[in-house]
Amino acid sequence: MKLLRAISLRGGGTPWWIVFLLFGPSECWASIGAPSFPLAGAYFPAWLICLFIGGVSAALLRLVFMVLHVDGLLRYHLVTYLSMGTMLGLFAWILLYGQ
Repeated sequence: MKLLRAISLRGGGTPWWIVFLLFGPSECWASIGAPSFPLAGAYFPAWLICLFIGGVSAALLRLVFMVLHVDGLLRYHLVTYLSMGTMLGLFAWILLYGQ
C-alpha cells in the first residue's frame, strides 16, 4: 500500500515524469524480442545455449584446476566455479549474439 501512495500521480508522491524516465526505456525492449534459434522444429531461447556453455566450461575449469593442483588452494569452490561459469556464459553471449 505504501508503494502505491509513493508513486501516486495526483500529488504528494513521485512526479509522473520520474516514473516515465524509469519505465520508459523498457518500451523499446519489447519490440526487439529475445534471440532464439531453431532446434528440432522448436525455437529455443539463446540464453539456454549460453547457460549450457557456462555450465560445461565451469566443469571443465574444475577438471583443469584439479590437474594443476589449484583446486586445493581455493576456499569457496561453489562460488568460484559458479562465478567462472557465469562469466564464460556471458562472454559466450557477447561473442555469439553481440548484445
